[in-house]
Amino acid sequence: MKNSASVKATLYIHKTLKNGQHPIILQIIKDRKVRKISIGYSAKKEEWDFAGDKPSKKHPLRKELEAIISMKMASLSKQVLALEMQTNNYTAETVVKKVKRKKSATSVFGYFDEVIAGLKKNNRIGNADIYQTCRNVLSTYSPNKDLAFFEIDYSFLNKLENSWRQKGWMDSSISTYMRTLRALFNRAIKEDIIDLNVYPFRIYKIGKLNTVTQKRALNRKQITAIEKLKLPKETAIWHAKNIFLFSYYTMGTNFVDIANLTKSNISKDQLQYTRTKTHKLYNTPLHPKAKEIANYYLSVQTDKYIFPIYSETAHKTAQQKANRLHKVLQRVNKNLKTIAEMAKIPETLTTYVARHSAATILKREGISTSKIKDLLGHETEEITQVYLDGFENAELTTAVNLL
Repeated sequence: MKNSASVKATLYIHKTLKNGQHPIILQIIKDRKVRKISIGYSAKKEEWDFAGDKPSKKHPLRKELEAIISMKMASLSKQVLALEMQTNNYTAETVVKKVKRKKSATSVFGYFDEVIAGLKKNNRIGNADIYQTCRNVLSTYSPNKDLAFFEIDYSFLNKLENSWRQKGWMDSSISTYMRTLRALFNRAIKEDIIDLNVYPFRIYKIGKLNTVTQKRALNRKQITAIEKLKLPKETAIWHAKNIFLFSYYTMGTNFVDIANLTKSNISKDQLQYTRTKTHKLYNTPLHPKAKEIANYYLSVQTDKYIFPIYSETAHKTAQQKANRLHKVLQRVNKNLKTIAEMAKIPETLTTYVARHSAATILKREGISTSKIKDLLGHETEEITQVYLDGFENAELTTAVNLL
């Protein structure tokens, strides 16, 4: 039989407050161990019914206090029941910690900080940065006031959206922050920190912000123009060109994944790696031109990384790698802008354009959309993986070699 925790209200006479009264507490008792939680109210000895564990008739706020105590005991009993459904191996201290955490985490900014710290601890620096940015922009809307979850309702979100729109923000940016805020709510609900009835995104729909942006993709002639550029070897702009072309010839490999590539990711004519964003294995035939680029770097590398982005000795921690990645990506995209001017390409050139271009050119070569999903727009990495998984090896090899 389970040894369940019991909950009772009592007057803690062993402590006297400045007003001469004693705090009213809730006791959690399990396995003969007692833990206490103050409810924020107090009483004199003569105002407490010790036999009935409740305020006596002498207390001027007896009825109000009885209602408050009843509500808080019901909430605490709910926490106990939730723990018992999960495990019998819990203590009175476990209940107290859960209640105190739930109370403190009802602060939106406080919970943001808790989530960010947890992500950093697990080396998920990219996700931590996304939550940090969202926290920052939300705090500018509420600069001198913390927010409770229940304050962020449908009306609040509409006003927040209008405020950002008045600043000239694009729908895509607003959508990103709203989706991050929604993810924060979902985390809090799953962790039983807030109730589902305060969830505002059942009414406020983020989908209305999903506008279609101009798709950017190069044609084969423009790719060839980039390839033909004669750039000084081993310079920053030369590396930027190689990174762009390698991404293009490997079906749009993301910059962070290129940075993490090592010799072990290349097996004969295959490129295999685990995507940083989705943590799923990605396996694609290695185009001869991509292989040529990789082979050059493999022949001159001094540590485990193929491309000169990370260093084994200088970039060991997740934060060091995140800082380095941000710095190099800015430099690469700046050089790609110069490359576009040199190749007389009017489009803005970034590492992500390689991904769009690979998808578009393959579609123009007649590859069925049932086999190659459009990599353009706002499709997720998971959807990308789904359509790649749908290829037979021979079909995929044929498709990649059409680039």
